[in-house]
Amino acid sequence: MKNKLGIFILLIIMVFGLSSCFEKQDSVVISKEFMGEQWGRFDYLETDYHVVKAPMTADLVMELIVSDAYPNIYPYHGDDDGVFVVTMSINAPDGSKRSREFSYRLKDRDGVFKSEKTEGYYHFELPLINEMSFSEKGEYHFKIENKYSKDPLYGVKSLRIKNINK
Repeated sequence: MKNKLGIFILLIIMVFGLSSCFEKQDSVVISKEFMGEQWGRFDYLETDYHVVKAPMTADLVMELIVSDAYPNIYPYHGDDDGVFVVTMSINAPDGSKRSREFSYRLKDRDGVFKSEKTEGYYHFELPLINEMSFSEKGEYHFKIENKYSKDPLYGVKSLRIKNINK
């Protein structure tokens, strides 16, 4: 009886040990739901993204969901023309840093969103970095900055950055 219990405990320890070797890489880098659909100019989105397997190459994409209030609820801001601008900074575990500004036109020249409206919102999947190399394991610090010149940016329901492993 004691032998069977010992073997059972040994098997459990082995299963837990092996499962830790197969740690899965999280695909979501950052995810934010905005209260009241407002993103303040200096409300930076920051997170540490843990890379478990390196080297790894992935495409980074941004999923953005906006409402009709985007980019501003005031009628005198008609010249905003639906341009969405963010800066993304990444600090790697080795201390290296990179930063880049991204600009996307969410509306056409007539002010019509370039996405179909689904359940009251416009959904966009915007490319960020193709074939980004995560050269080592560890924490990569991401910071997203809203570059809209007026405060706050209205109509932003959510923003998510995810990696699509290659």
